[in-house]
Amino acid sequence: MSRSVIVDTNILIDAAVPDREHHNEAMLFEDEVAYSGMQSYIAATSLKDAYYLIKSATDEVFAREYVQCLMRLYSVAAVDATVCEDAARSNEPDFEDGIIRSCAEGLGVDYIVSRDENAFGHSPIKKMTAQEYLDEFAEHETADI
Repeated sequence: MSRSVIVDTNILIDAAVPDREHHNEAMLFEDEVAYSGMQSYIAATSLKDAYYLIKSATDEVFAREYVQCLMRLYSVAAVDATVCEDAARSNEPDFEDGIIRSCAEGLGVDYIVSRDENAFGHSPIKKMTAQEYLDEFAEHETADI
């Protein structure tokens, strides 16, 4: 069965920055994205947010290279006026979460992968953490984290 996901910005940052608490599971999740053939998306705005936060934690060169890697690994979901309007009207805890949710629902993905405990609770699309996704669906060997 082919699954599709949209990945929240926090997973992208966790994978890029080794000293973040959830780095290992985010890296294993990105490996799963790369090798499983699942359809995976990120919102266009997540690239901007990830770049800014990764640059703050590392440096400009690494942040730009990582954004380029993300664009090869994930399909980038467009964020247009309709998505922004949906996000502004949503009952998500913040605008960024509203954008992710609007993209997810517009794409009709199966899962939102995020570790944000307060987001996506009212979306018809199930939210899973990276570790929950790996525990349920991993097609490759993963070590317990």
